[in-house]
Amino acid sequence: MKQACVKALVSLATPFKQGYVPPGCVNWNDADDNNAFHSKLMVMDFDGTISTEVALLSMGRKDDFEDVLTHGLPLSNDGKELPSQVALFGPVIPKGAKNVEVAKEFVKYMIQPKVLNEYLKGGLGRWALPIPEMVKSDPFWLKDDPHRSAYIEQSVIKPTVPIYEAYNPAIAQVGSEHVFMTAIFDYLNNGIAPEPAIDKAFKRAEEIFAKYPIQQA
Repeated sequence: MKQACVKALVSLATPFKQGYVPPGCVNWNDADDNNAFHSKLMVMDFDGTISTEVALLSMGRKDDFEDVLTHGLPLSNDGKELPSQVALFGPVIPKGAKNVEVAKEFVKYMIQPKVLNEYLKGGLGRWALPIPEMVKSDPFWLKDDPHRSAYIEQSVIKPTVPIYEAYNPAIAQVGSEHVFMTAIFDYLNNGIAPEPAIDKAFKRAEEIFAKYPIQQA
């Protein structure tokens, strides 16, 4: 596992070190990958939704929307299909809300398959509909647009796995502290070799996981 992480670190950092990645990416916020792609600072963006493509429509750049290509994950090193990590988003009723029963009724309405389908279609398919039978029967998802169909094939039809937070909440803290991105920055900016950078990240991850013991069934 350590050696795999070392290889991943080098693989991610090498395009940056060789000048193939915009240098400002180390300071990007959540939307800046889209902005860089739209500004043609880069030719490819790895994203979890089709927000990059849909934004082109909202900007009136239909020609650019039709000119770009959306593609699923590549095959693994042994030629097999890689499963996609999938996260699900749900509604939240804040603690202390004044109209909890009304909110519950609204949630019940919104999660009805037909209602949810129309709601997500209204967002041009930026978020996937997690109902395989419905995406197969509604042309909007798999036939009407090549960007959307590639996205839905990847996230709904083809093999998927839950995001790691579904197995242990510790990984959420690992992510919020940017433990492994810090390892990459140590390699890029601080002159630390990949192996000790990963050792440092593993040590911090182990400290965090120790606070979230999960009893195996």
